[in-house]
Amino acid sequence: MSKQSSVMDDLRPIMPPLIRLLAGIIVLIVIQATVLGFPGITALIPTTTFTIAALVVFTLGLVVSAIVLKFGTQLATSLGDAYKSIRSYTPLLTWLFQMIALVILYNVSKPITASYFATIPWAYPLIFLLIAIGPTIKVVMNTVNALEGKNTSKHLLTN
Repeated sequence: MSKQSSVMDDLRPIMPPLIRLLAGIIVLIVIQATVLGFPGITALIPTTTFTIAALVVFTLGLVVSAIVLKFGTQLATSLGDAYKSIRSYTPLLTWLFQMIALVILYNVSKPITASYFATIPWAYPLIFLLIAIGPTIKVVMNTVNALEGKNTSKHLLTN
């Protein structure tokens, strides 16, 4: 008897992080939709300029961002471990999930921080661009190093 490989056997290594990622996002979207339907949720929080709904969206968005960051990077790593052809793209996939988490955080924190950046509206996007530069430089450097080859020798210039 020969053992035949099925599609599920091929996908088995990536299923746990994929299921965690999708289940976490779906559950939080359902919670957000339910909570935002409560009466009085659009009322302002006393002594602030934002609503209860904005605070709920920010809190749930922060959790979704953490889930995408944690389980998305786990998914990228498990894809690289399971499939040799994708291994060289693991840093790029990790970077993609980091940027998705950052965009989610940017969008959900905008209503909360709008009053603080009213006089300098260019500062809010600039902060997130500066945060995004770190992972972007890292993935570019790793990609360039991978394309050049890991065994390239560094030549020391001497007189």
